[in-house]
Amino acid sequence: MIIRLKKFLFIGASEEIDRFFSRAQHKGIIEFISPHGRKPVELPPEVEHLLEAMRILRKLPLKKPYDRGGDLQFADDTALRIAELKAEVEKLAEERRLLETEIFRVAPFGDFSMEDLDYLQKEAHRTVQFFCAKTGKVAVDQLQDNMIYIGTEYDLDYFIAVSKEPKIHPEMIEMRIDRPLGELQMHLSFVKESLHQIEAELKGYAGHIDFLNEALVERLNDHNLIAAKKDVAFPLDHNLFAVEAWVPENKITVLYGVLDGMAIHAEQIVIEKEDRIPTYMENKGVKQIGEDLVRIYDIPAHTDKDPSGWVFAFFALFFSMIVADGGYGALYFILCIYLRFKHPEIKGFAKRFLKLATILSICCIAWGFLTAEFFGLEINPKSWLGKISVVQELAVRKADYHLAAQDQVYKYWVNQFPSLAQVQSGKQFLEQGVKITHDRTKYVVLDQFSDTILLEFSLIIGVVHISLSLLRYLLRRWAGIGWVAFLVGGYLYFPTILKATTLLHILGLVGKVEGAEFGLQLIYSGIASAVFLGVLQKRLKGFGELTSVLQVFADVLSYLRLYALGLAGSILASTFNDIGRDIGLFFGTLVVLAGHGVNITLGLMAGMIHGLRLNFIEWYHYSFEGGGRLFRPLMRLKAKEHI
Repeated sequence: MIIRLKKFLFIGASEEIDRFFSRAQHKGIIEFISPHGRKPVELPPEVEHLLEAMRILRKLPLKKPYDRGGDLQFADDTALRIAELKAEVEKLAEERRLLETEIFRVAPFGDFSMEDLDYLQKEAHRTVQFFCAKTGKVAVDQLQDNMIYIGTEYDLDYFIAVSKEPKIHPEMIEMRIDRPLGELQMHLSFVKESLHQIEAELKGYAGHIDFLNEALVERLNDHNLIAAKKDVAFPLDHNLFAVEAWVPENKITVLYGVLDGMAIHAEQIVIEKEDRIPTYMENKGVKQIGEDLVRIYDIPAHTDKDPSGWVFAFFALFFSMIVADGGYGALYFILCIYLRFKHPEIKGFAKRFLKLATILSICCIAWGFLTAEFFGLEINPKSWLGKISVVQELAVRKADYHLAAQDQVYKYWVNQFPSLAQVQSGKQFLEQGVKITHDRTKYVVLDQFSDTILLEFSLIIGVVHISLSLLRYLLRRWAGIGWVAFLVGGYLYFPTILKATTLLHILGLVGKVEGAEFGLQLIYSGIASAVFLGVLQKRLKGFGELTSVLQVFADVLSYLRLYALGLAGSILASTFNDIGRDIGLFFGTLVVLAGHGVNITLGLMAGMIHGLRLNFIEWYHYSFEGGGRLFRPLMRLKAKEHI
């Protein structure tokens, strides 16, 4: 839930500042207000060095944790040494690369002595030049007397020229050689050995990451404490200090405990219009997981109602409808159980994320049983899975309805399957409306009825979801009651235009004619009441409610994506299964595994993106202001909270 914040003014003796802020940091319930606005405070060099050292160590192989202790100065020195070693490693690695490149370049000329070349130049007055040319560009058998062919490597011919004066050969490229091959190879060996030693020393620090983490937390706590003290004002020549702060209303008792025994007075003061009040969210259990989801998109305003529980519940439903496969849910569940046993020590956000994944996997399994969908397999309605499927039960009710009405739907399917004219029950209607190809039975009528039921269910979810959003903020937007009536009326009336049969009809809850008439009345009365209530609440601005007709209608249609994405995944799974059967056991197994792997990946992406989108866009549109700023009290960090 979102807890209201109170604004306090603290006035006290200057000598109590350190003790007051230290206590406040330990309790973590006070966010101090800067008189000039909160500005980012530059991190001290020690923190930067520790962060850089930890980034370096995370890329190294795991090692036994360092447990010999040390003070903050030792941690700072260690961080600096790690950074120095990393810089030296990069420098030597670059030098090794350049040496290897140079060796590759001069290797065709072999090893020689630069002293001998200098002697030749001084005593014999001859100049030695090195050249190369693309193979075949220079005729080797027609070289000048002063040119010697050395060899060919990698499509290049290499030559040495010995002449009185340096010469230019336009068809060749002159190569400058400062060090011979032997010297380069010796230097490379030295560099490699140095690099090996420094890398070994750097890897020796791999176990220090937890130690540096603890030091970093201490440095950050000191930094935050110093930064908070900068918000203090000294009104009476430093004899008194004054500072304003935000405190949650459910923590006021704790606040007075912080002040106990100190010469400090706390007075609640009026919140000014220009104050930007932070948002303090306090949730436990699954609602805390919902809070994590809410923060992905935006922070609620302090005047908002906490949407965490709503977002979590509907996200789980939407995700399972989009994945639409109990088999995939079972795989997710097995992976979650494995991770729980593999990492029993995880805490905080990682633990909540794993809990979210476990709940989503269970929801997918439950949806698989409700719809009889497992790995895209064709489920026989006579099987135990078919018998417990709610969707298949509704399909039987739908078949009974059309069979009794002898309507256009019934006539269409009898035309497709003449044998259906003889059946006496909806169950038989579904069981005999099949196509058999290559010894495979496809329940055509059942699949069609199930699809229409899931499509309608997606729209029902849209109507319910948006209606709940409108009702949550009814006191802020009176017109919401009219739009709820409009949505219900649309669901009752539009099937008449589409000549469709709804779940209300097949369950006998509402007749087609009566439902259409009542729905049309709700549509007109809903629009009229929305505009009337809007004008009553907002005066002339209330006429703007007329523009919401298309908005509300379009938002409900957006929920069709639940059906479309679930159907797409089901078709892909079934298609991969069919291809696998047709091409044989070995290659078929590979195709099925690869296909389902792709389908699982796409399902996860679609479930996350669209499952959250329907909450953040369609639902938030009617009951969420957003644009808030999280309440960030001065508090002591604990190890690993900052990463």
